[in-house]
Amino acid sequence: MRAPSSSITAHTNSTCRIAPSRIHRSSTSLPSLPSTKLLKQTHATLLRSGEIHDAIIAGKLISNIANSHPSNLPYALTFLSHPTNIPINAFAWNSLIRGFAHSPSPENSISLYRRMLADGFFPNNYTYPFLLKASSYLEDRRIGLSLHATIIRRGFDGMDPFIQTSLINFHAVLVSVETARQLFDESLVRDVTSWNALIKGYVACGQHMNAIYMFQAMQDCGPFCGDEITMLSVVSACAHLGALEMGRWVHSYIERNRFVLNLNLGTALINMYAKCGEIDSAKALFWEMQEKDVRTWSVMINGLAIHGHAKEALVLFEEMQRFGVFPDSVTITALLIACSHGGMVEQGRTIFSRMRMDYDIEPTIEHYGCIVGLLGRAGKLDEALALIRRSSLKPDIVLWGSLLVDCMVHKNIGMGEIVVKEILKLDPNNAGAHVFLSNMYATSGKWDVVQEVRNFMKEQMIHKPPGSSLIEVNGVVHEFLSGDSSHPQFDGIYKMLDEICRLMSLKGHKPLVGGVSFDINDEDREVCLSQHSEMLAVAFGLISTNPGSVIRIIKNLRICRDCHAVMKLVSEAFGRIIIVRDCNRFHHFSKGSCSCRDYW
Repeated sequence: MRAPSSSITAHTNSTCRIAPSRIHRSSTSLPSLPSTKLLKQTHATLLRSGEIHDAIIAGKLISNIANSHPSNLPYALTFLSHPTNIPINAFAWNSLIRGFAHSPSPENSISLYRRMLADGFFPNNYTYPFLLKASSYLEDRRIGLSLHATIIRRGFDGMDPFIQTSLINFHAVLVSVETARQLFDESLVRDVTSWNALIKGYVACGQHMNAIYMFQAMQDCGPFCGDEITMLSVVSACAHLGALEMGRWVHSYIERNRFVLNLNLGTALINMYAKCGEIDSAKALFWEMQEKDVRTWSVMINGLAIHGHAKEALVLFEEMQRFGVFPDSVTITALLIACSHGGMVEQGRTIFSRMRMDYDIEPTIEHYGCIVGLLGRAGKLDEALALIRRSSLKPDIVLWGSLLVDCMVHKNIGMGEIVVKEILKLDPNNAGAHVFLSNMYATSGKWDVVQEVRNFMKEQMIHKPPGSSLIEVNGVVHEFLSGDSSHPQFDGIYKMLDEICRLMSLKGHKPLVGGVSFDINDEDREVCLSQHSEMLAVAFGLISTNPGSVIRIIKNLRICRDCHAVMKLVSEAFGRIIIVRDCNRFHHFSKGSCSCRDYW
């Protein structure tokens, strides 16, 4: 791999400019180490005995002080002020760099490194992992790339597994997961930490299938059992993909390898089951857990909310308080989502209005988005708009977008135009705003205005993100895009689509073509609707799974009215339960009806 030509150089003077601390990460996760009082007593003892002049002993003392707690770092720095009395070696420098790398002010690690070079000390293979960690915390690509160049120049590249793992992590987090993969492939020695760095990198950039593939490759490449970090990343990937079979396998893997089902793992598994549509398994695991914190309760409440179990979510919230667990901002968000999907307007209003008084929680833009969605779904568009206008927070695109969806549902073109203008002020090329505006005019038959909107989109090269749906069959996740014809089972899928259309016609179903693009005829519009990504996924599910088995689909956009109506009829005609997770919630289709009761 070619490295950048720049490198970090030393300052011309030996002063170490330590920046003031700032809140960066919580220090509560730091291990318990000797108290400051005990460290000072040890320091005094070594001074009296003269052992402080031994470089090894002095280095260990500096290490203990620097890594005990961030508040002790200024004390550790005082040792650099007496170089003639106290011997300083590379180990001591590395200890100070490490301490600052894990502190609220990681930029000071870089300052210390520069002073270390200026004072004539040579860094070693233990120096760079801490510096790369600091650059990752700082989210500063330039520093990390410069460090990478220096590592190559000093001959450490590919020679040390700790450095290589740190480089993989840095590139995966800040530069490119593809570069991280290249570094990983070039590594001569791989351990669990290096595998984790790449798996986490794939999860962080949304390449969840690659994260799972890497975990599977990890199992094939040797005696790598993985650790808690591995499991958390893989479970998260399964949750995003809705890969229930893989998620269940990972859960059994955790049990087989006797991982402790602690708060982190337990909460992640609950979230995975809920996001994969298996809410009963999520509830069972939730009640099995002996220890639960506010995150665990919030995840379970949110799981019930997105499945439409609004009343059960509120009951669980009451139970949470009886257990003495105080809600946080995330809990309130989950409750408002539950009220929104359940049409519980008064309960949602009460929760929102009493957040400060009852729970000392200041409403965020996310909470406003939930309450706007609650009011909008209920048709109270004027109240929702007034709430946005009254808010002390500056509305963002997500908040306006929530209201825009409901303007479309309730066919309020006048307010929809107002909302679109607000969105376009924030993002002139927002595809969603233009598409919603076009669809609203199309529904009203105003084709001349629709043409103006579409022409503008073409001129500005504004494109709507394609509809995408995922379905897992026999442990393999298949992705379909709208109008997709690339799947190996293309012929069988489209034959099943024809059969679905025939059955729908016999049942008297008329495609809802009003909001489809204006420049095609009614027959072509019906074909367009039948090739939506969720329809391709359900057709594939019908031909690829056993009769009577559940079909689970994950969709990136909101399911359209026509596909929603068709899914109900398909569930009845084929005797299947179909579970669809769109960008807002779950829809459980069974025997011709949906769990959302057509309120979504």
